[in-house]
Amino acid sequence: MSIAAIRRWSRSSSARFALLFLLLFGSTSALLFGFVYYRAIAYFNAQTDDWLTRETRRDLDPATERAAALERVASHNARDIKHQRTFALFDAAGRHVAGDMNSLPRDIVLDTPIELVAPTRTGPAPLRLMVHRLHNGDRFVATQDLRQTRAFATELISAMIWAAAATLVLGVAGALTLAAAQERRIRHLARSLHQIMAGKLGARLTRSGRRDELDDLAHEVNRTLDELQRLMLEVKSAGDNIAHDMRTPLTRLLANLQRVNTPEADPAKVAASIGEAVDEVQGMIAMFNALLRIAEIDEGARRTGFRAIDLAEVVGDVADYHEVAAIERGITIARAMPAHLPFEGDADLLFEAVGNLLDNAIKYTPDGGRIDVHLAAGPVLRVSDSGPGIPADEQDRVTQRFHRVEASRQLPGNGLGLALVAAIARLHRLDFRVGGAPGCVATLTPA
Repeated sequence: MSIAAIRRWSRSSSARFALLFLLLFGSTSALLFGFVYYRAIAYFNAQTDDWLTRETRRDLDPATERAAALERVASHNARDIKHQRTFALFDAAGRHVAGDMNSLPRDIVLDTPIELVAPTRTGPAPLRLMVHRLHNGDRFVATQDLRQTRAFATELISAMIWAAAATLVLGVAGALTLAAAQERRIRHLARSLHQIMAGKLGARLTRSGRRDELDDLAHEVNRTLDELQRLMLEVKSAGDNIAHDMRTPLTRLLANLQRVNTPEADPAKVAASIGEAVDEVQGMIAMFNALLRIAEIDEGARRTGFRAIDLAEVVGDVADYHEVAAIERGITIARAMPAHLPFEGDADLLFEAVGNLLDNAIKYTPDGGRIDVHLAAGPVLRVSDSGPGIPADEQDRVTQRFHRVEASRQLPGNGLGLALVAAIARLHRLDFRVGGAPGCVATLTPA
């Protein structure tokens, strides 16, 4: 592995997390191994002490106590071929009477297990022993050779060390593998981002299908890129549509100004031309005000006006407001909505959004037609009309700023009404869809 690769690996968050996990796992394993070792040695000592206590305190007949003790020492030591557990007998003065142990340790505490190194038939050995005083003053000694126990402890420690070494090697290898895999995925994501930076706005980050945090990040980045692409397309489309829609009013404005810029101009015609010019300028100002309003809503600045409202009341008020205009053209507005529908939002903005939908429906519905307003829990709002509808290839673009269906360019409007509805819907986390042909259907549903 090169130095550069080692440096990249050391900076990798996945490698750091893997090593941190390895450290925590190693610390936990060390504590666990220590506990197992301690409990194993404690268990062996407890078993030994139980045997020592049981054997040294066995009741003997005081009249024949020494003879019985000598018999126990001789018979037991004869059976103990491996000399693991032996007996010995000393008189009251501490002189050796019988058994493998030749001398009694000094300052011995009776009936208490102790450990020491003492000479045995097979050489010096670590022993655990207990001394009990008989009725006649003799000292009866039981010993347990600890060499096997200590050999087991050594093997246990060795096994723990090998296990720790294997854990360390496997952990480091796992950290390297994980870091390399994550680095490959990150490099792949970086290449996709470089393609996007190079101008391939349709490129997206590839998801591995593992549903891990990198997949979640790629999903969120892709959503952001989709929104950025949508906004960039809107800006481009808005520029084209502004040039298209502004050309006519500017041409009329220029014509009016040229008419009044002649000495022989009729005063009445001058006044009329000035009035038309003012109307054109006011129309352009209204258009730019609508643009600024959409930008303000898209920035979320209007969320401060959110409060608990009755959405059914808002929609009903909008329908009442447009009822007169509909009746004048013989258009029926049919309503289907609950008496109340609680919602958290800006009542003024929602009134404006629903008003734009009804205004469009009335504008494009023929005389004697029908408009249906349906509101249900969710909330789900659907405004449909019996007009010509919107062509399928135009339905995804009608919410873009300044976009107008070609057949409607002769009618009053600036192509910002549905864009404003879409902005208000996004602010309220609602999804706005327009479809239907014939007949237009505008729907607001939870995003």
